[in-house]
Amino acid sequence: MSNLLHLSANIYHGINKADHNYKIWNELAMDFDKYYLLARSSKNKFETFREKNITLILIPKIINPARIFILTSFLIFFYLKKLKITHILCQSAIFGGTAAILAKKVFNIPVMIEIHGEEYFRIMNIQKRHLRLLSKFLISIYKSADKVRSLNPFMTKKLYDLGISDNVVEIYNRVNLELFNQIKSDYHLQDDVLKLVSVGRFVKEKNYENLIKYLSKSPLQYHLTLIGGGELSDNYTKLIKELELQKNVTLIDWIDQKDFIKILINSDIYIQSSVSEGMPRTIVEAMALQMPIISTKVGSIEGVIENDTNGLLVSTDEEEIIRTIMKMGSSEILRSKLAKQARKDVIEKYEWNSVFNKYRNEIISMK
Repeated sequence: MSNLLHLSANIYHGINKADHNYKIWNELAMDFDKYYLLARSSKNKFETFREKNITLILIPKIINPARIFILTSFLIFFYLKKLKITHILCQSAIFGGTAAILAKKVFNIPVMIEIHGEEYFRIMNIQKRHLRLLSKFLISIYKSADKVRSLNPFMTKKLYDLGISDNVVEIYNRVNLELFNQIKSDYHLQDDVLKLVSVGRFVKEKNYENLIKYLSKSPLQYHLTLIGGGELSDNYTKLIKELELQKNVTLIDWIDQKDFIKILINSDIYIQSSVSEGMPRTIVEAMALQMPIISTKVGSIEGVIENDTNGLLVSTDEEEIIRTIMKMGSSEILRSKLAKQARKDVIEKYEWNSVFNKYRNEIISMK
C-alpha cells in the first residue's frame, strides 16, 4: 500500500472538481492508493473532504499568514500512523519542512521537499552573523530530505552552490496543453499600438507600478493590460489617474486561466517586470500560447527563458526595459521567431502529462 501525505500551508474551501487545484491533486493521487492533503481551512476549523482516493484534511488556519503552519504542521503526527502514510510531499521547507523531516527521522517515512520562491535562496545565502543559524538550519532541512524538487537547471545550480546536490531532482513547471490549446499566429501590430500584457498578483515584487511609470515616460504608442488583482490594486488605479493613463492601462482582477488566454493571444508581447521572483508558471503558460516574451532576469527565470532564443531577458533598469520593448516591438520577425521557439520548448519540457509522470515516479520511488 502506498499512501501519500501532501503538506501545504495554503488555505482551501474544500474540493471543487472544476478547480485547477483539483486537477493537480488528481494527478498526484493517480499512482497512490490514498492521497491526503493536509492544509488550512478557510472556515478556521477542522474539516475533511473526500473524492475518489483523494482526502482533503483541513485544519484551522488560525491566522491568514502562512507562518502559523510552522507550528500547526506538527499535527501530521496525529495522522501518520492512523492513515498509514508511506510517502510525504512537503510544499515548503519553511512551512511544514521541519515537521516533515522529523516525521522522516521518527517513522522512517521518505520525504520530498519542493522549492518555489526566491525567498528560500535569500535565506540560505544570508551572511549576517546573527542570522547564519537560520540559513544553516534551512539548508539542513533540504539536505535531510530524500529528494528536493528543483524547477529548472538554473535553480539546480543555485542549490548545488549551497551544497545541496545529492538529492536534487528536476521536475519542471507543468502546462496543460489541453487548456492552453490556442496559439498566437499573427505577429503584425494593429494600429501601430504595441499591446503589452502581464499576469500576476498586484504586489511590489511584480514591479508593475514602475512599469507603468516607465512606459508613461517612453516614446512608445502602447497599451498595457495587467491581470491579477491584489493588495496594490488601489495604488495602481490612483497612479493611472494621476498620470492620465486611463486609455493606456487596463487593470483586471484575477480571472480563471481559460479566461485570460484570449486576452494574451490578442496582445503583442508578454512582459514580466518582476524585481523578485521564483519561477512563475505564468511565463511557461505564455510560452505555451506562443507569445513573444520579455522578462527581467530575476529568481530562476533564466532556467526557462534563454535570451534571444525563446525570449528576451533584461535587468530591472528602466532604460534597458524600454529599449528592449522597443527592440521587440519594432521587429515582427523577432517576435515570431522567439515565440515559436518558446512554444516548442514547452511541448518538449513542460507538457502536463509527461511532467506529472515524472513527478509521481520521483515521489513513489523514494524508499
